[in-house]
Parts: sequence; C-alpha cells; structure tokens
Amino acid sequence: MGELPQCLSNLTSLQQIDVHGNQFRIPISLFPFFNHSRLQSFWGGNNQEIYGDDHLDQVQQRKVELYSRLGYGGYVGPFPKFLYHQANLGFISISNVNITGVVAGFPWWLVTNNTHLEFLYLHNCSLSRHFQFPIHQQLQRGIRYPTNDFFPSPIPPDICAFFPNIDFLSLSDNEFYGKIPLQLSNCSSFRLLDASNNLLRGEIPRWIWNMSVGSILDLSRNKFSGHLPPGFISPLMDEVYLSRNQLEGNLPATLSDNYSIGVLDLSHNHLMGTIPKWIGGLRQLSYILLNDNQFHGGLPGTFCLETSKLIDVSHNHLSGYIGSEILTSNDTNCNVHNAHYRPKHELEFVTKTKLYTYKGMPLFLMSGLDLSSNNFTGEIPPQIGNLGDIKVLNLSYNMFTGHIPTTIANLSQIESLDLSHNDLSGVIPSQLMELHYLSTFSVAYNNLSGKCLQKIAQFSTFDENIYRGNPLLNCTLPLMTPNPLVRPTTYDGDEEGEGGFIDMESFYVSGSISYVMVLLVIASVLHINPYWRRIWFYCVGVTITTCYYFVVDHLPVPTRYKVWEPRV
Repeated sequence: MGELPQCLSNLTSLQQIDVHGNQFRIPISLFPFFNHSRLQSFWGGNNQEIYGDDHLDQVQQRKVELYSRLGYGGYVGPFPKFLYHQANLGFISISNVNITGVVAGFPWWLVTNNTHLEFLYLHNCSLSRHFQFPIHQQLQRGIRYPTNDFFPSPIPPDICAFFPNIDFLSLSDNEFYGKIPLQLSNCSSFRLLDASNNLLRGEIPRWIWNMSVGSILDLSRNKFSGHLPPGFISPLMDEVYLSRNQLEGNLPATLSDNYSIGVLDLSHNHLMGTIPKWIGGLRQLSYILLNDNQFHGGLPGTFCLETSKLIDVSHNHLSGYIGSEILTSNDTNCNVHNAHYRPKHELEFVTKTKLYTYKGMPLFLMSGLDLSSNNFTGEIPPQIGNLGDIKVLNLSYNMFTGHIPTTIANLSQIESLDLSHNDLSGVIPSQLMELHYLSTFSVAYNNLSGKCLQKIAQFSTFDENIYRGNPLLNCTLPLMTPNPLVRPTTYDGDEEGEGGFIDMESFYVSGSISYVMVLLVIASVLHINPYWRRIWFYCVGVTITTCYYFVVDHLPVPTRYKVWEPRV
C-alpha cells in the first residue's frame, strides 16, 4: 500500500517493472522512472488508482498496462497524458477503468503515434459507443473491442478497412446485434475471431470457415440460426466454439480431412440427425461437446473414448449399445497424439452434478465422459476400465442393464461416478472401494441387490441417498466380525487402574503443563502490551459487576436477612 518507493529511481538499468497485484493508493506517480532510458515495459495492474505523469515525455516504453480491478476502486480520471509522448509502444492494455473527459470515444492519437503497435486491448473503459477508428492505421496483430459500454450497436463494418493486417479480433461480451458484416472478410489472416456472448443472429457467413492456419473461432452464446454448411470446419482450424446458439438441421455427412482441430463445441443448439463418422475420424480431436441437442442413433464406431480428453453427448436421444471398439485403442479409430492438445479457450462440463467452466491447465488436466440422459441400452462393457485417467464418468438416466462391471475399479483417478437411473442388477462390486479419489458416487434407482458397500475410506463420506430406489438392496450396516487369526487385545484393569487404557499419570502431567503454559502466555501478553492489559482488566471488572447484580436480582434473599418494612 502507499506510493511506489522512490528508490526505484536509482535503478536506471531496469528494463521491466511489474507492480501489479498490489493496493497502491493515490497519488501514484511515474516520475521516478524519468531517467530509465532502458525501461521497456511497465505493468501496473490490479491497483487502486494509477495516475499518469505529464513529465514523462522522454520515456519510451514498449509495453504499458493500466489496469485496475473494479473491486479495488479502479482508475478514475482523465486519460494519462504522458502516453501522448510514446512512439514505440507495442502492447497497450487498458481495462476496467473509468476514463473521464473522453466524450467522442477512445483517444486514437495513442494508436496513430505508435506505428509499431501490435496489440490493443480495451475492456470496460467507459468509452462512448461512437468508436471511431483512425485513418490509415496499420495495427499489426490484434484488437480487443471495448466492452460493457452504454448502448447495443452493430459490429463496426470498417474494422478491417483500418486494420487489414490484424490476426486477433475479440468482440466478446458486448451487446452487438445484427449480422456479422461482410467487410470483416477483408481481414484474410484471422487466427482468432471471438464474437461470443453477444446478440448476433442470422446464418454464420461462409467466409468465416476459410480462416488461416491454427485459427480459433468462437461464436458461442449468440442467436445464430440456420444449417451448418458441408465445409464448416476448415482444414486449418484448431478450435471451433458454436455452443448456445440456435443452429439446426443435420451435421454434414462428409467433411474434408482436418488434421489440426482439437476442440469442437456444438452444445446447446437444435442440431439433429445422427452423429457422423467423421467426428471420430478427426485425428487430433480431443474435446467433443455435442450435449443438449437432438441427435439420435448410436455412437459411431470411429469414436475413440480411451484417448479423448472430454466427450459430452448428454441430453440427446442417442440409443443402442456402447460398442467395445470405441473403448479400445487401435490404429483405425485412436490417435495417441490427441491427448496432448491444450485448448486455448474455456469449456463447460458438468462435474460432480455441477456445471463448471474450465480453462488453461485445469482444462488440460480434466478428462471425462458424459453419456447421461439418453436411451443407451445393453450392458456396460467391461472395457470401460480402459479409461484409466478419466476423472468423471456419467452414465445416468439411460437404460443400461446387467451387472456393474468390476473393471470400473481400474479407473484409479476417477472423482465422480454416476450410474443412477438405469436398470442395473446384481450386487455392487466391492472393488469400487479401491477408488480412493471418489468424491461423488450414485447407483440410485436401479434394481441392485445384496448389501451396500461398507462405510470405510471414501464411502464413509456418502449418505444412503446414493442407494435410493433399489428395493432389493440391504443398506443395514453389518456388524464387524472379528478376524479369527487375530487375537483380540485385552486390558487388565489392575495394571491400568480406573482409567482403563488411558495412562492417567501422563494425562494429569500433560494437563497441568498445558494449564501453566496458558497462564504464562496470557500473563506475558498482558505485561508486554499495556493496551490489551487495560482491556483485559476492564473486561474482568465488567464481568464481576455483571455477575454480582445478576446474583442479587435473581437469587432469593434468605428470610432472616430481609429488611422489615412497616405496612401502610
């Protein structure tokens, strides 16, 4: 807290200064860095307030971030004027700040003055919606359009006219409405186009599917409708996010070979028909989310559940058997390389009965299979145990029959296992108690029989609701039967005394030492700190006075001590 230390002005060889994540309060001055000719980057994010200094007209910084979280007060004030003198900025990030005095929009002199600017990130800057772009500005890499502004508007059609070379464009978390303008197709080198969480509608334009190598497309959480064209996945795309729209119709029956796509999210739409075979044939595809649609039929045999990271086809109308071939690695339907793909955007997945959003390393470490809320039949194949590193397995709300395979015990890393609402029979395998990481478990509403699992290890944390709806299941806790090979331990009362197995001598000694130590600690604190000592004696006095008057007011006074009062 407080201001930046003045001693930083003596470190003239500094090239990078990072003071983000503190609670520096006003006034924060950048004046100490006046003589830092080698300074290349300054990061001041997550502070209470950051004020620009008008005297820094000679500092040529390469990266500047003025960022304050809303919860820490944020930056409120005029646009920092010292930035007017910067000409070599390559990265500008201004986020979650309240810039006052900017009526017409963003001060584009910051962009026009920096001809080497590669990335411009604006988020929640209280700018007006009249976002005028500069003329003849060649932004090299990308732009993050400002969010949380005043009124909904269409996407500005002239973005690519002013920034034809950008490969990163994020328009997410605004209230853009209408269609994606055709003029955006002039930016032929898009590697990331993020227009998620808006009010966009209509059909997705065909030019979007021709994005460049390693590209990411995120149009989720909009109101796009219509059918997906046959070539809706470019051979060069890495990730496609189209969830939570109003897309309908069948998926194309054929698709050109794509050797790079790792994420396909089509969840929460109105897609129907069968799941085409080409989805399982995409060699790098590790994350497949088709849940909450109207697909029917079975899972294609080209699926490879063993080496995929996340597969969610829940809440559809899928039926048929779960073939053993999709649970076994082979050269035709599995590729060991797809397990190493790391998504760059976030994904939603139900874990432990709750919907979580995963991103970054937690998403890479996550693995799960969700077939719930469908019409799958037949037995659960024993090859389910091949999914060794899976953490979530949800087969609930289907029509599976037969016994619970004992091979499920091979899922040593599993944390959530839901087999409820099926037609399973037989006993619950005792091998399931070897699943030491299991925190969510349910076999409710089946036709299971026999006894419930013993309440030991992880299963001691579950209640009997996990067995609900199995009338033939006996969940009465069994009595612990002693092992005849182990001689029971007996205690001689004469040797241990009245305390039984407790060593009473040690108990008294340890209790006395603890009592003395507590008194010494209290006395030491009261001796060292006079303020606490006064509070202590004040509290003792108040307690004594309160107790005294409580006794006087509530206890009856003996007759012989009553004062005689004459009757009137």
